[in-house]
Amino acid sequence: MSDLFSNVSALHRSLDYHSERHNLIASNIANANTPGFKPLELLRTESAETGGTLPMARTESTHLSSAANQSLQSTTVTVDRSTTGGLDDNTVSLEREMSKLAANDIRYEGSAKMIQQKLGMLRYAANDASGG
Repeated sequence: MSDLFSNVSALHRSLDYHSERHNLIASNIANANTPGFKPLELLRTESAETGGTLPMARTESTHLSSAANQSLQSTTVTVDRSTTGGLDDNTVSLEREMSKLAANDIRYEGSAKMIQQKLGMLRYAANDASGG
């Protein structure tokens, strides 16, 4: 039964990550005029036990999955040092932050649609393929 929802739980974690990242980017945008403010970035980190990468596990001959080690992944908040400061030492680039926000939104929407499809297929199967 747990295998039935393994893909949905991975997508749920993706929604959580993108929601948290959205809030962080929105905070960067809100502080665009705050003197000395440094933008923050939310990064996914992986356990050093796996060498910094998550191993792939083959569940069927035609499918690949890394769901077995999802708990090894976490997030960290770091200062984004990719831009230089202005006269007030604020390093927020509105264009860059808006671009990151748009890309994050697309990824969030993609994960939400995949969850909707997975749950729709489960609903279809639970209703004996009657569609109701």
